[in-house]
Amino acid sequence: MRALPLLRSLLVAAFALLLVPMTAIPAHAATGTIAGIAVDADGKPLENVYWELYTLEGGEWTTLQFGPKLTDRYGRFSYPAQVGGQYRVCFSDSYYGESSSAEFYWQPEVRHADRCWPNATSWETAQTWTSTAATPSRTFTVTLPKQGLGMAPVDPFVLGSYQVGEPLTVVGQEGWRPTNATFSYQWMSQRDGSPTAAIPGATASTFVPTAAQSGAWVHAVVTASLPGYKPAQLSTPISKVGTAHVQPTTPLTITGTAAPGSTLTAAFGKPADTYSEISWFVDGVPQPRATTYNAASSTFPVAAAHSGALVEARLKIYLTDDEGYIDGSDTFQRAVAQVSGSRPAQALPPAATPSGRATVGRVLSAPARVTADPKATLGYQWLRGSAPVPGATTKQYKVRAVDVNKRLQVRVTVTRPGWPTTFVTTSAGTVAKRALKVGRITAVGKAKVGQRLTARATGWRPGAIRFRYHWLRDGRVIRGATKATYLLRKADRRSVIRVRVTASKPSYLTVTKTSQGRKVTG
Repeated sequence: MRALPLLRSLLVAAFALLLVPMTAIPAHAATGTIAGIAVDADGKPLENVYWELYTLEGGEWTTLQFGPKLTDRYGRFSYPAQVGGQYRVCFSDSYYGESSSAEFYWQPEVRHADRCWPNATSWETAQTWTSTAATPSRTFTVTLPKQGLGMAPVDPFVLGSYQVGEPLTVVGQEGWRPTNATFSYQWMSQRDGSPTAAIPGATASTFVPTAAQSGAWVHAVVTASLPGYKPAQLSTPISKVGTAHVQPTTPLTITGTAAPGSTLTAAFGKPADTYSEISWFVDGVPQPRATTYNAASSTFPVAAAHSGALVEARLKIYLTDDEGYIDGSDTFQRAVAQVSGSRPAQALPPAATPSGRATVGRVLSAPARVTADPKATLGYQWLRGSAPVPGATTKQYKVRAVDVNKRLQVRVTVTRPGWPTTFVTTSAGTVAKRALKVGRITAVGKAKVGQRLTARATGWRPGAIRFRYHWLRDGRVIRGATKATYLLRKADRRSVIRVRVTASKPSYLTVTKTSQGRKVTG
């Protein structure tokens, strides 16, 4: 018998919604569509959330045998439905893999609780919907409340011989963020044709297989927990205990200078009739473009962004024959290199414009909510154009005369407990202006049909101010009435007429002011 190898770690959704038999769904004529939308408490769509569709077949609930099943950027999925089919819809915010965006690993700062339609916490308590000829299709919107901050987990890895009496050890958690998380372990076993089951008492990072596991497939589930965070759960690669596992003729090693601008080489002795992968990680984040397939060496260019990081090469190798993969022949090795230097700050999305009026003498405040972590420490640096303003390193900044017509923004540095890397964001700019001295605006003249009212601006400073006019009838703009004078007409009888002026001057804030009303007589 041959089995397909796991080319990467299993991504386990830490969530009981998926713990049902994975039975194939019989083919039916699709007559409708089930669509699901995952949103947060504010109604914002949640991207890259696992979705699961449960259907009742032969009296048992089953799930779909493909994946990963992830929502799109609109928080949405859709799947064919058949008339008479019974369905339940669930979502789980527990994905940590590659994003649809190239070179990006999905690690959102906030994670949401798992929910089923309409507001159930498990698939067993979810509401069932039946597709009918009258209503063959339906869209289900499910709100996932915030559960906690999101971790940045690292795919766990196993080192060991997979022989009875010889230890297997989970490694690779060095780059897991936050670093002060608490890890727990559960080793699992599975025999062909049987469900996966927890190995009693096997709850440490190291496990020594016994005769009870000989011939069984074994892997470990790793869970990280920390107050304020949603627990993260990932699984190690899987292999068989007691079978012949291929051994490289020389172990995997990394050579080269671990410094920005250099190239590292991972190499091992590759036996005949084997297939291999060398994959690279930077602080636990996969670098898929650097993966080398079925070769004895692989190179990785160290960039400035890798300064201070832990670079890791992982080897997966197994025996092959004419039929492909030979069951349980896998061997796993790794080598690590610490890059010189310190970690550079990682960019966050641009922050909002500082609040406050950007006029001389007024105070601007840095944008709030640049991070969801209440324990984060924030540092500030105000910028005039692109240059730092000396000494302007607090949350607030008082606009000065030298700032007039300059773009002001603030750079916020975020330091989070347990995260070795700092994060930085820069706000959108605001152009500083002077403030006009606002005077009076009045509508003078006789307020009678057939007479003219004239807008008069007094006390405005400094000179050369430009005024634009809009006349109002009972608070509504009168179409076409945009001059300094206005001829009262029959439509204005018994109405209140005002004039609104907009005052502008280069290098000054624009001001709008409306006169007191005049009641029009016949």
